[in-house]
Amino acid sequence: MNPGMYSKYGGIMMGLSKLWELQEMQLRLQERQRQLQTCSLARELKREKDRLEACQETIREKMQQQEDLARQLAGLEGYCQQLSTRRKQLEGKLYSGETNNPKELNSIQQKMDTTAGELAREEDKAMELQLQQEQLEGWLKENTSSFRAAKAAYREKLAQYRTWREGLQQEIDVLAVNTAQMEGEIEPGLLSLYTTLQHRLGVMAIARVVKGTCSGCHLVVPPVLLREARNGKFIYCESCGRLLLP
Repeated sequence: MNPGMYSKYGGIMMGLSKLWELQEMQLRLQERQRQLQTCSLARELKREKDRLEACQETIREKMQQQEDLARQLAGLEGYCQQLSTRRKQLEGKLYSGETNNPKELNSIQQKMDTTAGELAREEDKAMELQLQQEQLEGWLKENTSSFRAAKAAYREKLAQYRTWREGLQQEIDVLAVNTAQMEGEIEPGLLSLYTTLQHRLGVMAIARVVKGTCSGCHLVVPPVLLREARNGKFIYCESCGRLLLP
C-alpha cells in the first residue's frame, strides 16, 4: 500500500491513533515481560535456595558425625568397663592371699599396672569424644534452629514471589490477547507499514508531535511536514525516522 494514497485526514488520524494505541499496548507487554525475565527476587531466591540446600547438607553431615561419635563412645565405654572389671579381678587376686610367691605376685601387679594405664588412656579418649559430642550437639542445636527460621522465611518469600509472578503472567496473557485483537482492527497495509518500521526502529516506531517536536527524539518537526499531514499524507520524523501522529 502507498501511504500517500490516504486522502482523508480523518482516516489517517484514526489509523495512526489505533497504531499508537497498539504501540502503547506492545510497550506495556514488553515491559511486563522484561520485569518477569529480569526480576532480581528470582535470582535472590535461587541464591537463598542454594544456600539452604548447602546448609541442610552440612547439618546432615554433622548429624552423621554425631551418630558415629555415639557409636565410638558406646564402644569405648564398653571397653573401659571390661578393663575396670579386669583390674578389680587382678586386685582381688593380688590381695586375696591365695599366693605368696613373690614372682607370681609381681606378675599380677604388673598386669594391674598395665590394665590401669590402658584404662586411663581409654577413659581420656572417652572424655575427648564426650567433649566433641557436646560441641557437636551445641552446633546442631544452634544451626538447626537458624536453618528452620531461614527456611520458613524462604518459603514465605517464595510464596509472595509466586503470587506476584502469577499476577504478572496473567497481565501478560491479557495484554497479548488484546494486542492480537487490536492488530486485527487495523487496516492490513497500515499494520504492515508499522511492522516494517518496527523491524528497523524497534517497538517505538510511531511518535506523537507534541508542541511541534517529535516525542521520540524530541527534535523539532518542520511545519511543512505538518501541512503535508493535513493534506492526507503520512509524515516521518526527519531525525529518527518514526511515523508521526500529528
